[in-house]
Amino acid sequence: MGLEWDSNYETGNEVVDSQHRYFADLINRVAMSFKETDDDTYREKLISELRKYADFHFTSEENIATSHRLAGVSGHHQRHLELLEEFNHHAADLKKGSQTVDQFMNFLTDWFVGHTVYEDQKLFQKL
Repeated sequence: MGLEWDSNYETGNEVVDSQHRYFADLINRVAMSFKETDDDTYREKLISELRKYADFHFTSEENIATSHRLAGVSGHHQRHLELLEEFNHHAADLKKGSQTVDQFMNFLTDWFVGHTVYEDQKLFQKL
């Protein structure tokens, strides 16, 4: 299991792409840490780190898009809110045991790649 960076994930904006590379690395680090520990407190902090980074990244991405006067920022913001809700739902399922670590990591990979390739690239294509 692992999310390998692929140039197909690039949006053409250096800052956004740098944040996306960090995000992919963070997902991989969390996946590795989950395999190495059964400490619930540590796992919750890892999930919190992912959630906080996602929130930071989404805000930063929206600000970058706004500064470039890209069309569709408000819709993209709404999509980010939905993505955070999806994340929270899956994290809660993981915590209560109705989702395995592998299922959660597969969700995160699909969540990250799907949004990056299909939505972020569309937003930034005019740069």
